[in-house]
Amino acid sequence: MNQQQRQTHVRAYERSSQSKRAYTRKHNLNYSQFLYWHQKLTEQTAVSDTPDFVPVDIKSSTATMRNRGILEFPNGIKLVINSLVLLAQIPGLMDL
Repeated sequence: MNQQQRQTHVRAYERSSQSKRAYTRKHNLNYSQFLYWHQKLTEQTAVSDTPDFVPVDIKSSTATMRNRGILEFPNGIKLVINSLVLLAQIPGLMDL
């Protein structure tokens, strides 16, 4: 079975409501091999679907503290910037 056929089976399984075991029985596939294909294709998709850059929200907290900005990333990490000079450069970096 070639790569395209394996991908077709894995995608068809993901659209189905069947368990992996039931899907492999129905399509006369080796269960252990199918588990391996599914794992490999899922890993490849996860890596290729991950963008190199993700959008971030720039929040300035000047109301509570002067000369301070916080970059808050989607994963919860916060970068606190206490320099007005550095803070002023952030919007220009977003256009790169």
